[in-house]
Amino acid sequence: MIQKKDSSKVFIIGTFFLLISMFLAAAIIYEKNRKENNRIIKINLDTSVEKTLNWEFSTKTNLINAKIGQIYKIDFNVENYSSNETSGRAIYEVKPDFLNKYFVEIDCFCYKKQTLLPSEKSTYSITFYIDPKILSDLKPKDIKDINIYYTFLNI
Repeated sequence: MIQKKDSSKVFIIGTFFLLISMFLAAAIIYEKNRKENNRIIKINLDTSVEKTLNWEFSTKTNLINAKIGQIYKIDFNVENYSSNETSGRAIYEVKPDFLNKYFVEIDCFCYKKQTLLPSEKSTYSITFYIDPKILSDLKPKDIKDINIYYTFLNI
C-alpha cells in the first residue's frame, strides 16, 4: 500500500510539471508570433522623372516604417514645368527583387497615362501592403529595407 501512494505522488508531480512545461511552451510560441505579426519593415521611396519629361515628382513621405499586413496610402505630388500639355506614365521597381512578390498594390496610378496642362499640379496615390506571407517564406535576417523606385516616363 505504501508503494501505491508513492507512485501516485510521482504521477501527480509528473503531471504537474508536464502541464507547467506545456503552459510555458504555449506562452513562448504566442509571444514569438505576436512579435512577428507586429514586425516593422522600413520602406524607402525614391522618385525620379525621365529627362525628356519636364515634371517634378515627389512625395512628402520618403520613408515608411510599415507594419506587415497593414494597408498604407501614399500621396505623390506631380507638377508640369513645361509650357505644353505633356503626358507621362509611372513605373516602379522593388529592390531587392526577391521582395517584389510581397509588395501588394491595391490601387496605383502607375502604368496609367497621366496628362498635365502647362504648370498644372496634381496628386496621385498608391495603396499597398506588405503580404504577411513574408514572415513564413523568409528568415527575419533576409528581410531588410525595401526600396521602391518610382519613375515617370515621357509618353
